[in-house]
Amino acid sequence: MTDDAKPSESMAGVTSQGQKVAAHWARLSLTVDGATRSLRSQGIALEQATAEDLHALDMIHMGGLQATDALAEMAGISGSTTVLDVGSGVGGPARRFADKYGATVWGIELAEPSYQTSVRLTALVGLQDRVQFKHGSALVLPFGDEEFDVVTMAHVAMQIAEKDQLFSECGRVLKPGGMLALHEIFAGMGGPPHFPLAWATEPAMSSLETFAACTTRFAHMELQVGPFMDRSEEGRQFHEANSQARRQDLAQQRSTDGRSVEVTQARLRVAESMARNLREGRLQVGMVVCHKRPK
Repeated sequence: MTDDAKPSESMAGVTSQGQKVAAHWARLSLTVDGATRSLRSQGIALEQATAEDLHALDMIHMGGLQATDALAEMAGISGSTTVLDVGSGVGGPARRFADKYGATVWGIELAEPSYQTSVRLTALVGLQDRVQFKHGSALVLPFGDEEFDVVTMAHVAMQIAEKDQLFSECGRVLKPGGMLALHEIFAGMGGPPHFPLAWATEPAMSSLETFAACTTRFAHMELQVGPFMDRSEEGRQFHEANSQARRQDLAQQRSTDGRSVEVTQARLRVAESMARNLREGRLQVGMVVCHKRPK
């Protein structure tokens, strides 16, 4: 496998919402320079860096590494599994699926800086033969029909309005009997969310729906929904811990994980708001694995 180091020329499926969300993540995303500074500060030589060394930096979703492992195990990812990680960010989960579980992995990411970082960090830790990335939209996946055993998404659907198209594309690229493994954020019963959210600074960037509404969509597709694992409390604890860490960083006038102080301040505001939304039941976080019905 060789890495796909150039962004795709065609960006079919990019919406105005997608452009806003991509710009948002480009501003907040981990950079290669930030990652390498952080590794050096820990006494880790770059030529000896491993995927494990990066996971304190590249797991930006709620629950971090523990949540990534839980999703991989729910989906049965192993050395014989081909995986597509939709909305792959800077590549942390994709590298984990390959490094720990032995899978062959593709990731697709809309924000070009995050995509470029994912490619470079994967090469840094020597996983480019098993993990590749494409720059593109989840609404028009640049893959053929029935290519993957597992499709994963972590905190993606809540920032895409065209959910039928999103999940149809995920189903299209899955092999019959394959699995769509989701770690997603849903609308809670406590009322509209407070902003900012992790993925949105304004309502136009967010497209939350309830889990019940999501499963109704799946009922009209070839996807059979498995048990729902509520991870809302873990999400609240994750953001509470992040808030405390960001406050400590700012009190010492330092940045976080190689990011700028301005980005650290923005991440603090997000963590505080996310923790409040989860406390008040305005958001729900959960994992579920859906099976594509065999032909």
